[in-house]
Amino acid sequence: MAIELKSDSDRLAYALAMNFATSIQQLPVKVDLPLLGNAVAELLNGGELKLTKTEYAAEMRKLQQMLQEVENKKNADSEAILAAEKKFFEENGKKQGVNTTKSGLQYQILKEGNGEKPGPKSTVKVHYEGKLPNGVIFDSSIARGEPIDFPVDQVIAGWTEALQLMKVGAKYRLFIPSRLGYGAHGAGNAIPPHSTLIFEVELLGIEK
Repeated sequence: MAIELKSDSDRLAYALAMNFATSIQQLPVKVDLPLLGNAVAELLNGGELKLTKTEYAAEMRKLQQMLQEVENKKNADSEAILAAEKKFFEENGKKQGVNTTKSGLQYQILKEGNGEKPGPKSTVKVHYEGKLPNGVIFDSSIARGEPIDFPVDQVIAGWTEALQLMKVGAKYRLFIPSRLGYGAHGAGNAIPPHSTLIFEVELLGIEK
């Protein structure tokens, strides 16, 4: 049956359902959804409780323990990833032609430009390709065959810093640590949490 939202009460009910569904999806255990739906309806209609208060408390403690275990694993994984990233940048920074800024951004000049440099409030036109250290390409204006325009101060911090180092016509390879990229959250399915990002960026112009 299709859901239709015809009133403020309907929209509120649906918003509550969205919130509830999001919470259920984040649980580290599979939930019997038909049983869950029936139980909610029964309880809201004054049905008899199937668990005692003691049993309810025990189930909530078990759930809390599972959530804590997931969080502990996530923290351990993050520490391992960040340690590997630190090693990557230490070794990468020793390579010929790699420059490291105070922020930790690293870059190679593939082609020097001869135009002006953009400022933080400039809008620039660039061609780029972004990949992870394992070589997986997650985005490419080159593949799409169309450069992109954007304000320098409205992208990830690594890009904002790097673009202001470049002159129009330049092409750089950027090595962006996760803290200057998408951090602990990543970006969708393409960029995992704590990902080092590698870009080749060509600054085509500055919009006037």
